[in-house]
Amino acid sequence: MSPLKWALVTLGVLALLLLIMSLGCFNYLNGTRDDGINYETGLTAQYLSNQNYLSAYISGFYEKVSVQEAQSKALNEILTDAVKGRYEDGGYSVNSPMFAAIVEAYPEAGVQEFMANWGKVSDYISAGREGYRANQDKLLDMLRQYDAWRGKGMVKSNVVRQLGFPSERLEARIGERKWTGEAARDRMYLIVLAGAAKTAYETGEMAPLSATDKE
Repeated sequence: MSPLKWALVTLGVLALLLLIMSLGCFNYLNGTRDDGINYETGLTAQYLSNQNYLSAYISGFYEKVSVQEAQSKALNEILTDAVKGRYEDGGYSVNSPMFAAIVEAYPEAGVQEFMANWGKVSDYISAGREGYRANQDKLLDMLRQYDAWRGKGMVKSNVVRQLGFPSERLEARIGERKWTGEAARDRMYLIVLAGAAKTAYETGEMAPLSATDKE
C-alpha cells in the first residue's frame, strides 16, 4: 500500500474515532442534563405538594371541629403546637394537655359536640402530623439525592457545574414569590416543621394560623 493510501486510511480511522468520541461526549452531556432536569422538576413539584398537603390538612381540621376560623385564634395556636409535636409526649387522649387546651379555647356553645367527636379529631390531628412529616422527609431525601448527584465524580461534578445546576428550572414557589437555582435549593432546605401560612414557608417558622393561610 502506497504512503498516500496509508495516510488516507489513518486519517479515516482517526476521523471515525473522533466521531465516536464526539457522539459519546454528546450522549454523556445530554444524559447528565436530562438527569438534572428530572431532579429539579421533581423537587419543584414536591415542594408545592407539601404546601398543598398542609393546606388541605388545616382546612380539614376546621371542618372536623365545626368552628368558624374567625373564632379560632386560640385554636390556631394549639393546632400549630400539635403539628410541631409539642403534645406528642402527652398524647391525644381526653386526659391529655392538648385536649384540655382545645376545650378551653373552643367556643362554649359547641363544647359538648366537640367532646363527643374528640376521638375522630385526635385521630385526624395525629395522622395529619405524620403525613406532613412523611412529606417533609420525602423532600429532604430528594434533596439529598440531588446533592449527591451533583457532587459525585470528579469529571461529572465539573460537568454538572458547567451545565449550570442548580438551574433556573429548580423553583421554590410560595404564593406569588419565587426562588430559583441555588436560592430555591436553600429555601427547600429551610424545612417548616408545621404550618401552611405563607409566612411559615418564608421564615422557616410556624406562626398562628389565620383565615388568609388557606387562600
